[in-house]
Amino acid sequence: MPPILPEAVTTPPSNNDPLDDFELPPDVMSATFEHAISDDAFVTHERGHAVAAALQKALKGSTVEFGFPGIVVAHLASGAVARCGGPTLGWMVDLERKPGRVDTLDVDIPDDETDPKRIAEALAKVLKKK
Repeated sequence: MPPILPEAVTTPPSNNDPLDDFELPPDVMSATFEHAISDDAFVTHERGHAVAAALQKALKGSTVEFGFPGIVVAHLASGAVARCGGPTLGWMVDLERKPGRVDTLDVDIPDDETDPKRIAEALAKVLKKK
């Protein structure tokens, strides 16, 4: 009888997964995820600036800015302040007419909407009504 080799004992049985041949080493996977997260954050950030710019055009006499953590803030001509959140917040607007009095308004924007002009139009429509 031939001797049992140590690697034969410690090698787990194959599950015959065809994707095993395509697995990347952990350091490469980590870098890949970091790049994907970074790329997504960049796109989201740029979209926020584009929404703010389009909303600025739609709300004459107001000042609109985009800042951390991804909120578009509109200082309306009436003196009210609107903080507009994105899809992670469910597309809502917190409208503060007087200090300490905040009304939360829902905005009819699909979570998968990415066109800054359409997003700004929907936000402006809600803000012009109030």
